[in-house]
Amino acid sequence: MPRDRAQTEQRLIEAVGQIISEEGYDQLGINRIANRAGINKILIYRYFGGLNGLLESYLERVRPNPVLPRLDIDRLRSAPLHEVFDACCEYLIAEYRQFRNDTQAQELLKAKLLGMDIPKNAFPIEQRRHLRLVIDQVGELLQTTLSPAYAAFLYSAITMLTLMSQQQKSLFGVDPTTEEGQNQIETVIRGIFRGAYLQIRERRSENSSGAYKAPITQTNNQSSDGLTKK
Repeated sequence: MPRDRAQTEQRLIEAVGQIISEEGYDQLGINRIANRAGINKILIYRYFGGLNGLLESYLERVRPNPVLPRLDIDRLRSAPLHEVFDACCEYLIAEYRQFRNDTQAQELLKAKLLGMDIPKNAFPIEQRRHLRLVIDQVGELLQTTLSPAYAAFLYSAITMLTLMSQQQKSLFGVDPTTEEGQNQIETVIRGIFRGAYLQIRERRSENSSGAYKAPITQTNNQSSDGLTKK
């Protein structure tokens, strides 16, 4: 019996993930999940207490929002200014790549933005606290109060572009679903970090030997600073 229950729970949890990925979070329902899993819906109530309990168990086991390797703030405290910006830039780009490839995480975030009822563990509190801590610590390193504003702007931008790509929509001719569009977005992110670096470097009156060189993946028509060659 325990084995049968474990198998049934697993089938139901897998059905939840399939529906979220293929049809969207808003399509979740007791009947739809039971039909997808090929299991009597009564067992959802018996094993999970209802839909919310099933969703919470799904999120506990699947974790659509995996945590990226953390920034080594202690190392960055003694690093040159350009390495701090380099590390922060690549961290954000890694977040963007992860999010754009995680359909289930996109659906959960979209549901939250639309005010739908989602389990509290959809976005782990510890993960959010860590991200805010990193943002504040980076601000201290750079001696600026603008880190939260930079983070809010960049995270909002990549979230909107990614969610728009679900509808196969481009923005100003940039298609986030294509490799070209994704490379353009990443190049712009690096350009924003470069501009912020130059601003802070100028404020600190550092000499030109500390010039920031963002690790840009060049295309044939781009220069080393990510600008299109004329």
